[in-house]
Amino acid sequence: MGELVTLVQESLAAATRTDAAKPSDFSKLVVDTTAQPKAVAYPTDARLMHKARERLVRLARKHNVALRQSYSRVGKLALIKQSRYAHAKQFKRAGKAQKTLQTYLGRIIRDITRKIKGDRPFEEAFARELMPARRVHAQNKNLRRVRGALRMPIFACSACMRRRSSASARANPTSLTSLA
Repeated sequence: MGELVTLVQESLAAATRTDAAKPSDFSKLVVDTTAQPKAVAYPTDARLMHKARERLVRLARKHNVALRQSYSRVGKLALIKQSRYAHAKQFKRAGKAQKTLQTYLGRIIRDITRKIKGDRPFEEAFARELMPARRVHAQNKNLRRVRGALRMPIFACSACMRRRSSASARANPTSLTSLA
């Protein structure tokens, strides 16, 4: 909040320095706090697999772990194909391209696991990236989804939280909490 106040003060000072506004113009300040929708891409399975593979390859290069193949070029091409096929409603072809991405991710996971086996510092360095990559790789379309962006914070809708809290208050009247 302090950064916002500083930003507003500096912009108002700049306006008075450049004679764009007079100090008397700032007796009343109207701030428009309209919320703008973010351009957040929905985390598809294919994109998650591609992102997990890219992160593992980047981490392997950083720690000088030699991989058999990085699948950078063909992985990107498979992601593009999957997106195009899905957009064109060619779901069998899109599924095939997604399976290719899953294969590439699995190969990278197994290759890294083989190379770092028994080396404690490497196992600790790769653990943080290998865990979500394994989750994304292992998910099955018939099982419950483990979908979610990698390293993306989860935001809850305030209306949903109000509904959830009022439902829990009805179920357990002793745990009534205020959301204000």
